[in-house]
Amino acid sequence: MVEGNPYIVVAKKYRKRFKADAVGVEPVETINLRTGEIRAATQLVGTQKIYDTTDFVKFYEPGILVRMSSGAVAVFSYIVSHLQFGGYVIFDYKECLGYTGYKSRQAVYRGLMELAKLDVVRLKSKGEWWVNPNIVYRGQRDEFEIVK
Repeated sequence: MVEGNPYIVVAKKYRKRFKADAVGVEPVETINLRTGEIRAATQLVGTQKIYDTTDFVKFYEPGILVRMSSGAVAVFSYIVSHLQFGGYVIFDYKECLGYTGYKSRQAVYRGLMELAKLDVVRLKSKGEWWVNPNIVYRGQRDEFEIVK
């Protein structure tokens, strides 16, 4: 999922888990409080951790917008709206021109280069950019270590 991403060191996927441990080996009597019925049962103590696996786009550092020019904010908005799972964007200049309303490719390029200078994005390959997950990330609720 994040292989090759220069911002992420380790990614581990977590799922719903339940761990129960039996307390004692002898059956214990339990009472159903609604019916009053008494029965023998094994006593279990357990915890359940549920991890939300829904998709999301998380914006971690809104203060970065203050440091951006209006052109960089427009390009950043395009990037967030086209962010892929795993923290990268397939960048299409023509589509970005339509999204931002700019008339020249140069205006989009200046915004993109400003984002690179602020370390919001890094070039992945031609037409693809890694997006810094310290700032914004799209994916499932995974746990990962981020390069500082």
